[in-house]
Amino acid sequence: MRFGIFLAYERTHAPEHYGGANLYDEMLEQAVLADELGFEVIWIPEHHLIHFAQAPSATVLCTQIGLNVRCTVATMVILATYRHPLITAGEIAAVDNILHGRFEVGLGRGAYPYEFERLQIPFDTAKERVWEAVEVLEQIWHSPDAGVEFRGEFFEFASSYVWPRPYQQPHPPLWIAGMTLPTIDRAARAGYNVTTWPFVREMAVLEDAARTFHVGREAAGGRRGEQRFGVLRGTYTARTEERARAQAAEVLIGHRINQRLRNFEENSDPRGYVTPDPGPGEPSLDDVYTNLIWGTPEQCLDKLRAYDALGVDDLLLSFHGEHDVAMESMRVFAEGVMAPFRDGQAAVAGARP
Repeated sequence: MRFGIFLAYERTHAPEHYGGANLYDEMLEQAVLADELGFEVIWIPEHHLIHFAQAPSATVLCTQIGLNVRCTVATMVILATYRHPLITAGEIAAVDNILHGRFEVGLGRGAYPYEFERLQIPFDTAKERVWEAVEVLEQIWHSPDAGVEFRGEFFEFASSYVWPRPYQQPHPPLWIAGMTLPTIDRAARAGYNVTTWPFVREMAVLEDAARTFHVGREAAGGRRGEQRFGVLRGTYTARTEERARAQAAEVLIGHRINQRLRNFEENSDPRGYVTPDPGPGEPSLDDVYTNLIWGTPEQCLDKLRAYDALGVDDLLLSFHGEHDVAMESMRVFAEGVMAPFRDGQAAVAGARP
């Protein structure tokens, strides 16, 4: 299992609570610390026009982070529905070359109708639009000696050859973000790595997703650990249960904003800031503590074993809390959870005949 951190670039409080550039300084500082602590991947999102998630270019941010760490950086995700795939192909190849192959690419459709409306892209076309973009990218990368001509439902262009070519041949490892079982199944059977995130929902949801992926992977002939299954999960590790439980309320703030983004203008101000008002059926603090990778090092280590048993290959850990709180949680996790888990895995491997 690889351990990575997911830098959410989130701002949950009103704009006046923060300065401007310090968001990017803080994310870079967290990435550098994660690299020093032995995390293997830094995952970067993309969102547009939203105060809550200020990451308008996954490729720009991957370049910034990648030039300051030694580990792999990856997008989760490039919103392939929002731009022409010829542009996406060039941006991906450029980052792959700049980072000399320390780059993986997650692609997805986008989640918030607010973004689609303002970019004048019909939300109900998102699923098939992203699959068509993936098809274009594959054709471009598997045609090293000639341009590609394409005529699809959403994209159409004359013969075009994209420069630069990727550093990794034929392209960086590709991930598909799958939030529903049909998407996970489709991506797995097509041979792609898949990442899902169950938010604050219980492990049973993840069990269904993992089962669907591995059935599809086996049908595609993919080998375990080579065609990979990733899970993005909120994480907080503290030295005491009391402190961990006190931090659980932070998750609900982000959860409320995320849910309201589905109907963005209900409670947003003119600048697009969404207030985290409680909504119906929201999870309890006990749900947060139980369902997420949350608690003391011993409790989090027990939870990791459950993910490993499901066949999770990559954990994308989203460390919650203000900057200093998240940094301390990363340190506690690395020392008290990640290191013992790796030691246990090494002992098991060493005991095999």
